[in-house]
Amino acid sequence: MTTGHLKQARGRERYHPWPLQNGVFLLLSCVPSCLLTTTLRPQPTSDEILAKVLNKNFKSQAVPYSGLREYRLRNVRFAKEATVLVQVSYRPDVGTKYAVMESSGSTKLIEIVEKLLASEADASKPTRLAEYEFSPRNYEACLRGTERVTGRTCYVIELVPKHKSKYLIRGTAWVDRDSYAVVRLDGVTAASVSMWVGAPHIQLEFGEIDGVWLPTHTGAVSSGLFLGTSELEIRYTDYLIRDVDHQVASRDPDSVQTRP
Repeated sequence: MTTGHLKQARGRERYHPWPLQNGVFLLLSCVPSCLLTTTLRPQPTSDEILAKVLNKNFKSQAVPYSGLREYRLRNVRFAKEATVLVQVSYRPDVGTKYAVMESSGSTKLIEIVEKLLASEADASKPTRLAEYEFSPRNYEACLRGTERVTGRTCYVIELVPKHKSKYLIRGTAWVDRDSYAVVRLDGVTAASVSMWVGAPHIQLEFGEIDGVWLPTHTGAVSSGLFLGTSELEIRYTDYLIRDVDHQVASRDPDSVQTRP
C-alpha cells in the first residue's frame, strides 16, 4: 500500500465517529420538543412536594361543601354489623358538622361510629388543622418514584410522622404530579386511636368534585384486645360544592333520599 493510500485510510478511521453522532443529533431533532420536556422534567424534592400539597389543601379547605356518608362497621369476633347514614356539612370558619340520618344494626357499633364522628368533627376545627396537615412540620417524606393511579401520573411518597398522633399516617401517599392533590393514602395511624381498636390500617381514595379534591372512599381495618378485628368502610356520595361568593343552601336533612 502506498503512502498516499495509508493517509487516506487513516483519514477515514479518524472521522468514523462523526456520522454516528450526526445521526443521533438528527434523531433528537425529529423528537417533538414536548416529549423532551416531559422526559427532562426536573424532579421536585420531597419537602417541595409536601409544601405544594399543603398549598393545594389550603385551597380545598376554603370551599364549603355538603354531602352524604355511609359508615359500615363490621366486627369479625362477635359477628356484628352496623350502618350509619350521615349528612355532612363543612364550612371553613367552623369545620365539619355531622347529622345522623339513619342507623341500623349493633347498638355498640353504632356508638363507636358516633364517637368517631365526634372525633372527626373536633379535628376539623380550624384551630386543629395544623396538627395533621401534610407538611414538612409533621412528616419526613421520601420520594420513591412515580406511578399511574386512576389515569393520573402520581409521585409516590413514603411518609414518616415526626410525632405520634392518631391523625397522622405512617405509610404511602400518591400525589398527582400536575395538581399536587393527594389521590390515594395508605398506611397506619402514628398512634393508637383507642384501647379498643388500636392503630388501624387505613386506605383513602380522593377524587376531584367540581374542582375540589374530596374523599371518595375509605377502608380501615383495626385490631383490639377486646373487640378483635373490625372493618370500617365509608362511602361518600351526593357532594354539593357551595361557591364562596354564591353559596347554595345545603338540602334539608328531611328531604334527603336514603339509598337502598
